Amino acid sequence: MNGDRLTAKADVLGAARVQRISDRLMVADLPQGVRAERSDEGVTLVAKNLRRRMLDDAQLRNFGR
Repeated sequence: MNGDRLTAKADVLGAARVQRISDRLMVADLPQGVRAERSDEGVTLVAKNLRRRMLDDAQLRNFGR
């Protein structure tokens, strides 16, 4: 029984941490033309030619670190 309580508490703490990190990423400064969207998997960057821009821009490559 104690193991179930510990697992439940860890799940709650993990979900709270994911929410805090997601909120922090949503308000991060991004280059012009790039926006962050919340998705089921977390936070997704959206922009025209994003792949190419990530090669050129260190800020985009390091997003989330």
